[in-house]
This record gives sequence, C-alpha cells and structure tokens, in this order.
Amino acid sequence: KRPNGYIWNGKQQMVRKVQPWHLKGMNRDIEREKKNVHLCLNPYLTPEQERVGTEARLAKESDVSHIKFKMRKAMMESTVWRPYNVEEGLSHMKHNIVWEK
Repeated sequence: KRPNGYIWNGKQQMVRKVQPWHLKGMNRDIEREKKNVHLCLNPYLTPEQERVGTEARLAKESDVSHIKFKMRKAMMESTVWRPYNVEEGLSHMKHNIVWEK
C-alpha cells in the first residue's frame, strides 16, 4: 500500500533509497567536521599570545566605533556633502542646447 498524498514530501512520505552520492556527501561532511574540530582544538595562537596581541592592538588603535565614524564621515564628505558649483546644479537643463548648426 502506498502512503497518502504526495509521496516525496510531507508527513506521510516514502523513504528514498540511499544512493552512492548520498554516502559520498555524508563522508565529505564528516571529514569537514573533523578538520573543524582539529582547528578548534589546536588553535594557531595560544591564549597567552592572543592576550598580548589584543593588548598591543588596543593600545595602538582607538575605539572601533571611532574608526567606523571616521570612515563614514570620509565617505559622506566625498559623496553627499561634497561641494559643487552652479554649473553642476544646472547641468540637467542643458539637454536642449544645440552645439552645431
């Protein structure tokens, strides 16, 4: 007897056969997780090195929000707040000027 409704999706669905590519994908995922666990358990920097580096970076740099503010201000000054002259403001009205007769 077949299940009710659409057989490949939903609450009452048939179980698909396991194909070789399903197993290959699972093995690939398992290997990736093993590599991730290895990286987490064997970090590149020791906690002591990370603490020293963080202190040095914070002593050299100012607050991150201050740096982001400077970047946003520079971007606004170069685009929206940039000075422009009258010719630029009236350039959209030059579409009907005839240059050659």
